[in-house]
Amino acid sequence: MRAIVQKSTSQGLLILVGVFFSVSHLSSPQSGLGAISTGASGKEDKWTRPIPHRGLSELKPKRPHWSYENPIRPTVPTDSQATHPIDAFMWAMLAKNDLEPSERAAPEILLRRLSLSLIGLPPTLAELDGFLWAFEADPAKAVAVAVDRLLASPHFGERWARPWLDAARYADSHGFQRDDLRDLWPFRDWVIQALNDNMPFDRFTIEQLAGDLLVNKPPETELSQEEIASLIATGFHRCAPTNVEAGTDQEEGRVNQIFDRVNTTATVWLGVTLECAQCHDHKHDPFTMQDYYGLFAFFNNTPRETDFLNEKAQAALRFTGPYFTLPGETVAVADEQTVDPNDPNAEQQEKGKIRHYRRTLVMRECDEPRATHILERGSFLAPGAPVPTATPRLFARLQDAPKNRLGLAQWLVSDKNPLIARVTVNRLWAELLGRGIVSTQEDLGVRGEPPTHPKLLDWLAVEFVESGWDVKHMLRLIVTSQTFLQAAAMDRDSRAARVDPANSLLWHFPRLRLDAEGVRDNALAISGLLSRKQFGPPVRPPQPDGLWRKVGGEAYNYQPSRGVDRYRRGIYCIRRRSARNPSFAAFDAPTRTACTVQRRISNTPLQALTLLNGPVYVDAAQALGKSMESAAGGDIGRLKLGFRKCTSRLPETAELNLLLALLGESRQIYRERGVEQPDPMAWFDVASTLLNLDETITIP
Repeated sequence: MRAIVQKSTSQGLLILVGVFFSVSHLSSPQSGLGAISTGASGKEDKWTRPIPHRGLSELKPKRPHWSYENPIRPTVPTDSQATHPIDAFMWAMLAKNDLEPSERAAPEILLRRLSLSLIGLPPTLAELDGFLWAFEADPAKAVAVAVDRLLASPHFGERWARPWLDAARYADSHGFQRDDLRDLWPFRDWVIQALNDNMPFDRFTIEQLAGDLLVNKPPETELSQEEIASLIATGFHRCAPTNVEAGTDQEEGRVNQIFDRVNTTATVWLGVTLECAQCHDHKHDPFTMQDYYGLFAFFNNTPRETDFLNEKAQAALRFTGPYFTLPGETVAVADEQTVDPNDPNAEQQEKGKIRHYRRTLVMRECDEPRATHILERGSFLAPGAPVPTATPRLFARLQDAPKNRLGLAQWLVSDKNPLIARVTVNRLWAELLGRGIVSTQEDLGVRGEPPTHPKLLDWLAVEFVESGWDVKHMLRLIVTSQTFLQAAAMDRDSRAARVDPANSLLWHFPRLRLDAEGVRDNALAISGLLSRKQFGPPVRPPQPDGLWRKVGGEAYNYQPSRGVDRYRRGIYCIRRRSARNPSFAAFDAPTRTACTVQRRISNTPLQALTLLNGPVYVDAAQALGKSMESAAGGDIGRLKLGFRKCTSRLPETAELNLLLALLGESRQIYRERGVEQPDPMAWFDVASTLLNLDETITIP
């Protein structure tokens, strides 16, 4: 490396003008790319010259990166007392670092952890009592029975659909400035049901990427329930944002949607940053522009989703679908909030109401296939060499597969793709234990973090495939390990805390804050307000007036849902990309404008303010306060009841004394304010405090 410096005449300081690297510094050790030119001679400089499309021989590293080789099941270590394969790998790594795992957590903590992790809801007091009794007789059997019960719960799919819908960028609106609403909720319901049914993950993949090609019937043909479900599943790639703003170039919008579909597919099923190859050959991983546009070609045969509002107003666009009308009864709604006025086949006026046919967005193939070209620098205005449909050349091709999305889906779940099993089990692990074996869940490539337990990752990947792509089997395997069941408590002065302060080796359970939906569901369940009604159109939780006010497009009169719909689970709450519900935004729910496989976790004062003042949390505190006030057992018994509902354990003496003091102070304050019956307000204060505890919103 050499630097050019220039002496300042006024200050006498050396100012760095430029830094130039040799070829060895600029070339990626994995990709073998040449150096970026530093010259500026001629009319065409380094910023305007087309980037060459290098062949695979130039990009392929001498030794393949570990994630690009097929996983082989390693031998389970036998040099420890572990009886569970996961613990054998984990404890072997701890022993290498002269560390030991923590003791098993208390039984009431275990059931709370299992319940929140598997169904996203806290255990009831009856479930806790039954588990404690069974645990005393046979701990292993009690855990196994509880896990099986939770995996069979209809609420399992609601909890596990959340991370998948993040990855699918599911929302109930188009995005961009106009951000009009659209019908896509049947896809959300399909995901929940598929997870509850434990659909094999390979089938789960194929249905979402190519369910329409499995059906392969004209739109007007009568379909079976299975075929209808396959069509609904293709909503995965209809979740892509759609730009209908005035003046938008329709071809540019269509191409941008395909970019989104290729990038999302690569992130979800390959765990690589393939979007880097959209404009140039990948700088680090062995993927070329040829590879990128080979995948692009699989998605390039779907129809455009927009059209001009009319021939005279060609700056104004409308969304056209394609929609699929679901069989069954129609649903009457009081206003136009879920209706596209440009689709005369979707609704009819009746007695002042709009009768809305249930419908959803699906994938469709064009009658005539489009030609695909490499787009120079990713611009739709600069088509280059033609490209056929093809999977990345780094990996083996699937012979005799159709040259369409179905063939791509079949390749993704075949043994020709070494990434999918590792990527998927790594994300399941991260959902349960806070971070993946590879912490960069979106990137298992050269620039990603190395796995903390590479042999365990490969063992789990092979187990996943050989189990028949059984997701519930993998979850059961993880949550029944002592690694998952160990205590979360840690001694910050211990040797383990000094050797592994980030807990990468999992020498204790990492306490995890609930996600945005989980915080809300947990409060509603504790208070007894939670509605367990499932499926159907999205509901509208309370939010500040004017939050949906916008310029252009349809105007929506936001009316919060009433009755049981007001207290349904967060998975069913409406998702408008440009206007997230404030309580969800406070707890880091993404906008879902793009694929998200790992939510960020923050800790801000707004979260405490939300728990204290958010409408749904005020309702929950009122309901919990009333239940505590009306319970038997005096103040101490009532406080123990409320504390146990919130944390699943009984309070310690110091904690109980603090709550008694709070209750007494609140009563005194309200009496001084002239309140004749201070107890309801005092118990509300206590309930609000309990719902705001860190322990209440944390997986212990």
